[in-house]
Parts: sequence; C-alpha cells; structure tokens
Amino acid sequence: MDKKNDRYETAVRAAERLMSSRQKAEYWLQHYVRGLDAKPIDLLGNDEGLEAVLTLIGRLEHGIVN
Repeated sequence: MDKKNDRYETAVRAAERLMSSRQKAEYWLQHYVRGLDAKPIDLLGNDEGLEAVLTLIGRLEHGIVN
C-alpha cells in the first residue's frame, strides 16, 4: 500500500471512531469541513495534511469545536 492510501486509512479509522460509522467517516472525508477550510481527503497527500485532519478529529472528540 502506498503512503497516500496509508494516510487515507489512518484518517478514515480516526473519523470512524468519532462517528461510529465507516460510511459517515468516508462521507465526512469527501466534503468541505470549515475547520480545515478544505475537504479532508484533499489534505491527505502529505503527512502535514494528515496531521491537520487528525488534530481536528481529536478536537471534535474532546468537544472543542472552534
């Protein structure tokens, strides 16, 4: 598996934990998220983008919305 696929799987697993559904997680990754000012999937081309997605998911898990 290549790095981008690894980053995608890492992001989808983290989002799935938050949303309790892989389908919802994949939907979320493919749509604009204000907290990232982008579609999360568009940020997964590099490690910095993955870190931004995971940081936002972590914030949401802890109830931090801004």
